[in-house]
Amino acid sequence: MILGTYKIPAFNDVPEEFNVSLMENVDNPFAVHSSKAIGEPPFFLGASVYYAIKNAIKAARLDSKIDGYFELRMPATSERIRLACSDEIVKECVGEEAKFFQPQGSF
Repeated sequence: MILGTYKIPAFNDVPEEFNVSLMENVDNPFAVHSSKAIGEPPFFLGASVYYAIKNAIKAARLDSKIDGYFELRMPATSERIRLACSDEIVKECVGEEAKFFQPQGSF
């Protein structure tokens, strides 16, 4: 990308020659607990959303007097979340098997 007389590097700019060497046995005093910045924390944080949804469903099921284990398959679509709550509306649609019902082919 060219702005005026200056060339601003873009994400797809690749140098013709790119030489890199790594230093051996060098301590990094700025790293947090030997962090290598590989992205593990962001990947793990995605799981917290799934478990927050599952806890909200458990609370909704307790309101309907349903306790115990239930399966929430991935991806947690709005349809699967709604049916997992097993409230009166779901019972009207699915019947008494609502607390164990898993939609098939739901994406």
